[in-house]
Amino acid sequence: MRPGMRTEIWRVVLIGLCCSLFGRSIGLLSEVLLIGVIVYLFWVFRLASRVLTWIDKGMRGLPPEADGLWGEITDTLNRQRRRHRRSEDKMRLTINRVTRVTEALDEGILVLRQDRTLDWWNSSAKRLLALRTSDRGTSVMNLMRDPIFVAYIHQDQFSTSIKLASNVQDDVLLELSASYFGEGEIVLVITDISHINKLETLRSELVGNVSHELRTPLTVVRGYLETLQDLSKGTALQVKAYAEMSNQVTRMQSLADDLITLSQLEEDLEPKTESFDIGSLLTSIVGEAEALSNGQHVIVFNGQTTMAMANQKAIRGALGNIIFNAVKHNPDGATIKITVTNRDQGLLVSVVDDGRGIDPMEIPRLTERFYRGDSSRNSETGGSGLGLAIVKHAITQAGGTLTINSRLGQGAQFHVGLPTFEQ
Repeated sequence: MRPGMRTEIWRVVLIGLCCSLFGRSIGLLSEVLLIGVIVYLFWVFRLASRVLTWIDKGMRGLPPEADGLWGEITDTLNRQRRRHRRSEDKMRLTINRVTRVTEALDEGILVLRQDRTLDWWNSSAKRLLALRTSDRGTSVMNLMRDPIFVAYIHQDQFSTSIKLASNVQDDVLLELSASYFGEGEIVLVITDISHINKLETLRSELVGNVSHELRTPLTVVRGYLETLQDLSKGTALQVKAYAEMSNQVTRMQSLADDLITLSQLEEDLEPKTESFDIGSLLTSIVGEAEALSNGQHVIVFNGQTTMAMANQKAIRGALGNIIFNAVKHNPDGATIKITVTNRDQGLLVSVVDDGRGIDPMEIPRLTERFYRGDSSRNSETGGSGLGLAIVKHAITQAGGTLTINSRLGQGAQFHVGLPTFEQ
């Protein structure tokens, strides 16, 4: 039993005992006991009123002086008040610190309610979107009306980010990334990537210009090497040297062509799309692959007339790269199957072989620039390490997907998903 309760019980017992003894002595036991109870209740109600008044005032200041049960109650409430105040102080310090951190960020942070109205933002978001205090509670679509953003912000799940030109500042490109938290609320992170975008553009232009400039000297060198090879009657070492130099010039020309192709894809932000028959396109590519194989591989094509919607030139290069790689990088006798199937989301082009296969650890890096999963093999075939990077870029730009599955010694599977032409 708690001390306060024990004290209160003893108080009641003592009052009852005193009233009983006094009442018997004067012959008015019941009346005296009743008066004692009334006095005790009056004292209790008066003390309770003081305690409730103190509680109603937010328990500010010292609690009313009391002992027994009510004293223990006020002491307990006073301790809870001090703990609560310490918790509030800690929370206030934490909130202030988080606020200072968010205000120091270069990235804009925007908090949206479940109905996509503005709830809170930091100073960077205010600067990037030209927000005003009166904007709180308004729909975010009033600030960014781009259809791409409207479709993005209404997604059930946010797995990617989007890039949009700023409607406030010229020549500013913003990257927006959203995620859900709480009860359907959204935090939107806004990053100014104009500087990065300009550097990427400069890099792409530099690579493209250098590659263009390399074409002429490489063509001249190759022409002279071919002339020297035709005229040369020198030693076997000289003949081998001319042949090796010619091979290296060919590889450099191939690398320059790949760099130019990749630069053109990066610069073409809105590529021309057209409807074309994917079956006819693959028939032409398969014919070239059979000529490249020279009968050393079994190439099976199972196609159908399906109208795709994309940049035909870019898709032809991408699919040709995948199929030609299957021919160049697999041993004689390997079977290469090419199929086209229709899906609800579009069409699927599959290139499956039973050749050497690829280490699963290398698959995530195959589409990186200049990455070579097998250096010796690429040296033999003149690979630049840019082929699959071009493939990935072209397919992604067309709104498609590229999936690679393989194991060493069990062949490789390349699946290309493309949008179809809607009649």
